[in-house]
Amino acid sequence: MGRQLKYQHIEAEVRKLAAMLPLKAKMPTERELAATYGCSVLTVRKGLKVLVDEGIIRRRTGSGTFIARRSEAPIRTDRLVGFLAHSQSDAYANKLLQTMAQLALDQSILPRSVWIRGFNAEAKAQIEALRREGCTAFTLPWFPLEEELEVRDFLRECGVAISLPQPVPGYENYSFVAPHLFGGPMGALIETLVRYFSLLGNEDIALLGPDMPHNIILQQQLTAYTSAMSRLQRPSLSALVAPKGRSIDDLAQRWSAYRGKLAVITYDDEHAIRFMTAMHKIGLMAPTDYRIVGFNNTEASRFTDPPLSTVAQNFDFIGRWLIRSSLALAAGNVDQAQEVPPCDLVVRSTCGGAGHLDDALISQLPGLTPRLETEPAA
Repeated sequence: MGRQLKYQHIEAEVRKLAAMLPLKAKMPTERELAATYGCSVLTVRKGLKVLVDEGIIRRRTGSGTFIARRSEAPIRTDRLVGFLAHSQSDAYANKLLQTMAQLALDQSILPRSVWIRGFNAEAKAQIEALRREGCTAFTLPWFPLEEELEVRDFLRECGVAISLPQPVPGYENYSFVAPHLFGGPMGALIETLVRYFSLLGNEDIALLGPDMPHNIILQQQLTAYTSAMSRLQRPSLSALVAPKGRSIDDLAQRWSAYRGKLAVITYDDEHAIRFMTAMHKIGLMAPTDYRIVGFNNTEASRFTDPPLSTVAQNFDFIGRWLIRSSLALAAGNVDQAQEVPPCDLVVRSTCGGAGHLDDALISQLPGLTPRLETEPAA
């Protein structure tokens, strides 16, 4: 047999990936696939054409590429892991799911992914269906934080050990990371970002997040932010906004009074982009009128105007440990990450850090590794 061409290799790998993601799941972008396989976007596009023609994947203009039907890739393995993908998955959850599917490929693990709309009888039926396919290990990569109690009840009733993205009361051993570590790095990151903007000379540093009082991550961010601002002897300037309505526009009007002095740390990229849009409506742009940084390094963050600076979660680390934990639980053991690696601060245009990343500044940012990205990834 002749040597496999690059586009043929990509076709084969993406065919396997399509076998692992649930129907209607969003595929990685062509740019992300090109970066993964070390080739051009045109080569990726050529490799995907056969899958499009076969109806395995479907392109939607302006939305992305999605799994249209199951591709039964011939993978020989005795390790099957059931992925429970929540129907409310956001950009972070979708990116994590994609990463985990690729990690499974690399480890000769065959995931079987299903969508669940909640933690009810239908979800239990999905687990039973996966068990009939041969799955003995299960993971829930993401769930809405406000559904923690529903997850706890579901774990008690379904009788299956499922690796989780965070500790749940009574099921702390199911978390992929040791319970005492959960949330600690997030608080440290917020404090480091406050220090970062302070070193850049910003007088007013704000925290922007969702109006979700039971959100554990948000509570940790708010506590760390308030503590950091107190140590700097500066007033706290935080705001929680509703997912819809004019609250973000009203906030932009209020915070426009801090023009030229304001830096904003946001809960995630989505809130950062919403705030940038609201500020743009009133003629204010980052980084000249204000500075801003997001969280999670989603695809959209690279293509805002200007490109959004953001904290990049280590999806490889999280995904690898979720899979590893699920396999250990299936064998009656507990295997949890005992340390968390530092995150990257992807410095693009909006945080005003370009040109300031010298050794003196970087040395004062523990747990955060700044890296300059001047152009969108090709």
